Amino acid sequence: MSVRKLKDSLTNLESAVSNLERAITIPRDRELVYEGTIHRFEVTIELMWKTLKRALEYEGLQPKTPRETLKEAFRIGWIDQETIWIDMLESRNTTSHQYLAEELLEENYEDVVKVTPILRATLDFLKNRYAGLEPTT
Repeated sequence: MSVRKLKDSLTNLESAVSNLERAITIPRDRELVYEGTIHRFEVTIELMWKTLKRALEYEGLQPKTPRETLKEAFRIGWIDQETIWIDMLESRNTTSHQYLAEELLEENYEDVVKVTPILRATLDFLKNRYAGLEPTT
């Protein structure tokens, strides 16, 4: 795993988390706010597990799947609340592969609001851990 790919992943993840944080501050007066926020969550979770995977690879570990990546990050203490992370992954799989019924939008939205601080904390941990790395050319 190259330092450049890891730094690029962190930069992309920062944008996704920031976009998600902005989305949850928008007044929920339209259905599209729910749908757009849930979509931003899906993107963020996808980038999060891939960034964690790259970071683990940089550290010499070789997880192969999103679930393995989260379990390994939990095992070495990078994340806590393993069941919440697995739930986030499953939620992302459900919302991105099925059309959400209107009655489920609000429930899924509320779940996204609850986990957004966890996503930010994990991003901040990774940024701090790799702050001193300089990409090689």
